[in-house]
Amino acid sequence: MSSSNYNGGTLESCLNNILGTLTKTTCASLSLEAVKLQTGMILHEPDSEIEHAYFPEKGLVSIQSMSHEGHGIEIGVVGYEGMVGLPAVLGGYFPYRAVVQIDGEAWRTERTILTDEFQRNRQLHDVLLRYTNRFLVQVAQSSVCNCFHNLYERLSRWLLMTHDAIHSDRIRITHDVIAQVLGTRRASVTVTAGLLQKAGYIQISRGFLTILNRPGLESVSCECYQVVRESSRLLAG
Repeated sequence: MSSSNYNGGTLESCLNNILGTLTKTTCASLSLEAVKLQTGMILHEPDSEIEHAYFPEKGLVSIQSMSHEGHGIEIGVVGYEGMVGLPAVLGGYFPYRAVVQIDGEAWRTERTILTDEFQRNRQLHDVLLRYTNRFLVQVAQSSVCNCFHNLYERLSRWLLMTHDAIHSDRIRITHDVIAQVLGTRRASVTVTAGLLQKAGYIQISRGFLTILNRPGLESVSCECYQVVRESSRLLAG
């Protein structure tokens, strides 16, 4: 995986929630490097040793469980609120793929540096454990959602979680990608997105989905979204 340097941001104005809670001294100890996240970029492959952890400022990273045949389904998303690379904190290997779905920017640090700082820095330790708890709730609830809820509910949940993760009403995504992360057919996504558009909740344009009525989406989403949202509220800070 290659990544180009990103020179447009500074830690003083960092948009990542985790880094924003840390002291300047702690951030400096992580030797953070600003990088661009490009759509399709694979940050981690399943069962491979993690080299870097990423703290997105903009964009969206999809965490996917992969089959032996190469098919995947999304189990979690990471945006400006989180970090990609939890095994740097928890140890072991990551059995999932981390791939950029919406381009943006991030700060990254080497796994060894983050692991060392996590073990010795109490502030970083506590912040990352709280985030780990939140992310595990998201993974567990996504598994329930993928098993028991219909595509109309699941797509609504995904749009809401993506909206939270990127803080933008306009989502640059294709129906092909949505079908992949939701583990369904493109035609099914097209029909379901059309129903959401007909209801006035979203607008579909070439390569984009725009959220027009967030309360409406919340009303038709399954309860999984509210479970994840409430856990994030309770575990934040």
